[in-house]
Amino acid sequence: MFFKKKSQSPDVVILINESEIRELPVDNETEEAVSAGGLSLPKADAEVRYFPSGGRAFIFGCTPTYLAECENVARLEQSTVLRNLFDYGSTGKTANIQFYVMMAVLIITIFLLRG
Repeated sequence: MFFKKKSQSPDVVILINESEIRELPVDNETEEAVSAGGLSLPKADAEVRYFPSGGRAFIFGCTPTYLAECENVARLEQSTVLRNLFDYGSTGKTANIQFYVMMAVLIITIFLLRG
């Protein structure tokens, strides 16, 4: 009653290969990739279709080696060390403090050399 369930995205990933078709709900989506069922699939490889009731279907034609590589990419993104490497543009406060300290030392050095 007090807690709302997290609404799931109406988006799905459809994997089509020679012998089967699999449909997986989308877990997470970024600008470059779609995560579903332990796979990280690049959006560039997807064919996107829209449902009349709302939501999207990301359709991928895949081979077993393609799926294995997508699983490897998903594992790499989940590791904590590499997760920080994928966070482009986000800088911590310590990096900003180091920059300001270096600028202050540089300015003080310039004033000492001029005087």
